[in-house]
Amino acid sequence: MAYEVKVTRQGQTTIPKALREKYRIKEGDTVIYIDLGDHIALLLSPKDPLKILAGLKIDVEETVYEMKKEALKSAQELVDRKLGR
Repeated sequence: MAYEVKVTRQGQTTIPKALREKYRIKEGDTVIYIDLGDHIALLLSPKDPLKILAGLKIDVEETVYEMKKEALKSAQELVDRKLGR
């Protein structure tokens, strides 16, 4: 379902009541705007981020290894481009 809201002179919008009720958004809650290039996404900031992270089924060591591997690959590609290889 889509909702259309107006932006005030000061750049504010109101989250529609139906969405506030559905997602239990209260005064003082935080939302996150994400710039996706050609549009904006609005996400609710997690009430307890640690609880959410604890529920994720990820292999931290494997994830860190993959990140390091990708960073090294990117660095090597950059060096190769600079050296004309």
